[in-house]
Amino acid sequence: MTDSLNARVRQVLESVGDSQADFARRIGMSADKLSKSLTGIRRFTSLELALIAEQGHTTVDWLLHGTEPRRVTAMAARTRERGATAPDDSKSAALCYAEWIDALANIGHRLTLPRLPSLPTEAGLIEQGTRLAEAARTAVGRSPRGVTARGLAEQWEKTFGLVVAATDLPAGLDGLSWDTGDFRLVLVGRTDVWTRQRFTLAHELGHILAGDATEELLTEHVAPSVDQDQAEIRANAFAAELLMPHEEVTQSAIEIGSMDRGALLSLSWDYQVSPSAMATRLRTLGIISDSQRRSWSAATTREAAQHAGNPDRHMQYAQQAGDGWYSSSLAKMAISAYAHGDISIRLVAAVTGLDSDRLLDLFHPDSETQNEATQPAAPATSPAELAFFP
Repeated sequence: MTDSLNARVRQVLESVGDSQADFARRIGMSADKLSKSLTGIRRFTSLELALIAEQGHTTVDWLLHGTEPRRVTAMAARTRERGATAPDDSKSAALCYAEWIDALANIGHRLTLPRLPSLPTEAGLIEQGTRLAEAARTAVGRSPRGVTARGLAEQWEKTFGLVVAATDLPAGLDGLSWDTGDFRLVLVGRTDVWTRQRFTLAHELGHILAGDATEELLTEHVAPSVDQDQAEIRANAFAAELLMPHEEVTQSAIEIGSMDRGALLSLSWDYQVSPSAMATRLRTLGIISDSQRRSWSAATTREAAQHAGNPDRHMQYAQQAGDGWYSSSLAKMAISAYAHGDISIRLVAAVTGLDSDRLLDLFHPDSETQNEATQPAAPATSPAELAFFP
């Protein structure tokens, strides 16, 4: 394998067009070390392979084994128009995360994939989604009520072995999910409409748990368009039951008593869903009439926030959803790999979307900072700082 590895490193060197000495400087090696590694006298380190792969715009897996980079053959995606298909550039976003995950796996930093709840195939689509949601809540151990999208993402990463992030997606695409067997990826789009982002996140989790996002399942479908419609019905039922559990919502409605528009706004804010989603849920549960649903569905989340006396919280949620957030599980793996000297700071920066210099300051504060007063450091307050404080 060493001969093949060295041959592929030479291919990278040729594609870059540098002399051996210049290429060595690019990746922080001495020319002597690079020469010895290419002739088999010395072995490349994990960090050196990662840097070589970066210069060659390829992967460590290709350097080691000649394995071509991943291609997306099937992926579940949620678009804003019924029947619309995910645009091709959505695959670029998924492949970017796949490359980071593969790069970390190739140097021994792998995701743990726990067993997922079983799909009750004997039930109808709505019942399947409902029962999967109940199983998901049991696995997490708490209700998602009152938890932000980012908070849910962190819970579900731990429970289901996901990589979840809110990032830029093509116009018209709210979210996507992809289960390769090596990783389970969920991406949601950055948007100021935080209730939509939160529902999309639950919707994509439904695809993962139902097996809709696996390459094997989707590539074997005889009629993909029909199966996709069925998968969307089940995923929507899953998201509705997960975020608005029928027993909890029914009990909340009983406690409120008479249902009116104000009661709808209160429930919408309490469960952190849009008034339209809550109105549909209440109609499905037989708590309100269809005419009430149609009348109240025009209410907005901003109205719900004002009704609850929390317009500032609404703005905070909108800002967080619009800014996006990185995957906590992937960031932790990248930080661990960097701390062990297996990767450069660049991969940590790519995974978190943070500036490399800022990350270096956080990892290696200068001596002046270290010699300041010995009082305990102030609690982390920014997303960047939170990645490095317990």
